[in-house]
Amino acid sequence: MKELLKIIIVLAGYGLLAPLLGWVLARCRVAERLALCLLVFMPSWFPSKLTLMLDSVEFYRGHTKGFEFSLIVALGISLTVAACLRHVPGDRRWPPGLWLYLLHCALSCLSLGFADNKVYGLMAAWKFSSAALILVGAYHAFRDETDLRWVLRTLAGALILQTLVCLKLRYVDGLWQVHGWFEHQNPLCMWAYLCALPILAVAYASQTSRADTILYLGAIGATGLMILLTVSRAGLAAFAIGAVLVSGLAFMRGVSIKKYAITGFGACAALAAGMLALDSLMARVNENAARENAEDLRPVLNRQSRAMLHDSPVGIGWNNFGVVNSLPNEKYVTILMDWDLSRGFRIIDENYEACPLTESLYWLMLAETGYAGLASHLVFALLTLGWAGLGLARHWRTPLGYFLGGLLVALALTYIHGSVERVLTQTKNLSAWLIFAGFAASACRWAQSIPSGIALQANRQQALPKFNAPALTPAYECHP
Repeated sequence: MKELLKIIIVLAGYGLLAPLLGWVLARCRVAERLALCLLVFMPSWFPSKLTLMLDSVEFYRGHTKGFEFSLIVALGISLTVAACLRHVPGDRRWPPGLWLYLLHCALSCLSLGFADNKVYGLMAAWKFSSAALILVGAYHAFRDETDLRWVLRTLAGALILQTLVCLKLRYVDGLWQVHGWFEHQNPLCMWAYLCALPILAVAYASQTSRADTILYLGAIGATGLMILLTVSRAGLAAFAIGAVLVSGLAFMRGVSIKKYAITGFGACAALAAGMLALDSLMARVNENAARENAEDLRPVLNRQSRAMLHDSPVGIGWNNFGVVNSLPNEKYVTILMDWDLSRGFRIIDENYEACPLTESLYWLMLAETGYAGLASHLVFALLTLGWAGLGLARHWRTPLGYFLGGLLVALALTYIHGSVERVLTQTKNLSAWLIFAGFAASACRWAQSIPSGIALQANRQQALPKFNAPALTPAYECHP
């Protein structure tokens, strides 16, 4: 009965309510912007508030524990429907790289023929394929500099709110490594700097108002504090390197008192925050130094991945790593058992019935989806960098150009960080990544000389025949 109720909710949400909302959004620009801001804010929510699982397997440790249906995807459907309803001849219905992302999903599905549990593989296929609608929705909804301002203010608010949650977890609940509304501190850190670095970049722009600059810098300071509270060394290093690179890009456009002030203030704030958090950071370093003579678990799990890839270059099955590296399958779990024996541990079978997955996103892809799955993912990742780089070159001195420069740095750091963290398989980080990818793809089509807020209207003027000029006022425009 419970599963039947879930099915009814899913069918009503995806098949009826989401398209109906899209019909409303197509007729009101302000409502569409609010939906865009909600889409941007959603990845910071509690996971349980965002998703509904059909055929859920609660004990499984994989990409997904069931056939996942997400409010973020539902909103992506709404924004996609809105775009289709107001379609103008000459406009692209689909993002230029959508086929490549879907190709990655298709190539990953080739591994299902070798999967021990094909249902788990279908769960992953559904999750990642349906997430493409997030990319499409973000691509169509992000159309002018007014949208950019709304998005940046929403991101700033989300970062500040998440920092308040982390402060509560540390000083009220007594947690040492806080994780906010995320499953773990590492996904929190990667989401935080992915959102924060584009904000920092736009704060440097001369066109950014004083009020927005203060808001953006407040969000950057909150992000730094949040990452310090997580005690994540990799997250802190990525954020610091990203801030330096973003600042460098800003000074490449010229110097100004504002840029010097922001950089100097940021350096002083980072030094002060570092001194305050020094005890926590040193405790984390000492904790890891105590284990420096023993081999870390990560290389052992990567050895399992290497063995799986050797046995099946196509992959052992999408979302099946946790199946084949745990008992009762003995082939790969012996690698972990041998490591435990070398450290003097006694082997107890119950401890190996749900073994951990490799932390590296790329080794996980190689093991589960083979060379084709990893290669197609890397090509799409390079495409997102290309979108951001092309947009940066086209809009070098505009707020959009600053935003894309920050996004380029953030995406590059995310991909590098993926070598030790698999967070892009998790719903919230995957959704945030596809949203920003949609923004980058959309920004490439913006004309350089179009003033903020009228890009869509100008495109419509050019697309329609002259004899239709009197009917150019769009029915969906509304104003607060």
